[in-house]
Amino acid sequence: MQRRDIFINVAKPGHGDEARKYLVEWLRSLDGHPGYLGGSVLEEVAGELLPDTVVLIMEFESTEAARALWPKIENTINPLYPDDKTDKTPDQGTAFFDGTKDAVAAGGELQLKFTRGDGLFARMLHVHAAVVEEVAASGRSDDAA
Repeated sequence: MQRRDIFINVAKPGHGDEARKYLVEWLRSLDGHPGYLGGSVLEEVAGELLPDTVVLIMEFESTEAARALWPKIENTINPLYPDDKTDKTPDQGTAFFDGTKDAVAAGGELQLKFTRGDGLFARMLHVHAAVVEEVAASGRSDDAA
């Protein structure tokens, strides 16, 4: 069963472009890992979350292929693990819902810990998911019918 790993991060203020480029290059660096199928970097564009919210999606042939990658990267500087390997900071996703966005919009400082990717990212949430079903669009719109 295919697997997708999804990491929602916020880029350090003022470093959004650099952070997105970093994620793309990091995904490219994984090319050749057995079972790695590629990935995507997405940015939140509706303004519903914190500024410079980015999503990293990694695709694998199986859970085993994904798990085989972790020992290879866990002791490196990367966007998935803390830069300081003794750091046990939990995901910070509560900041999406606790008024942080309004405080930042009002000129307040973004009170997140940027602990990943050489200080470029605050990890908000992560999900390791097996693909249960994929549904492709038929390529036909209602207007064409």
